Amino acid sequence: MPRILAIEDDDDLQYLYDMMLSRRGYDVTKANNITDSIVRLTHEPFDLIILDMNMPDFPGTKVIEFVLGDSHLEHIPILIVSANEHWRERAYSLGVKHFLTKPITMQTLIERVEFLLRQ
Repeated sequence: MPRILAIEDDDDLQYLYDMMLSRRGYDVTKANNITDSIVRLTHEPFDLIILDMNMPDFPGTKVIEFVLGDSHLEHIPILIVSANEHWRERAYSLGVKHFLTKPITMQTLIERVEFLLRQ
């Protein structure tokens, strides 16, 4: 069962991600801040990261830099889901090519998750 780390500070979105992706057979772990997500990435294996860039403690770029700077984690695809389009260029410059602009449909999210996990 593929493991997904969903980094999102909006509780309603976290619930939707968990509900919709769990129904598809994915094991979803939730983190509502960057600090918690980095701890989880250090101690647990994941197949995909869903990342909101606007987080309460640090910007999502901290996760990108952490993952891409670690040879044990750099293979994990990162899907950015953000309401702010300005993060797209910053994410691309850091090496992340998968970006969805909120609001999104759950179907769009599921399709992108399935695409990335097939890679």
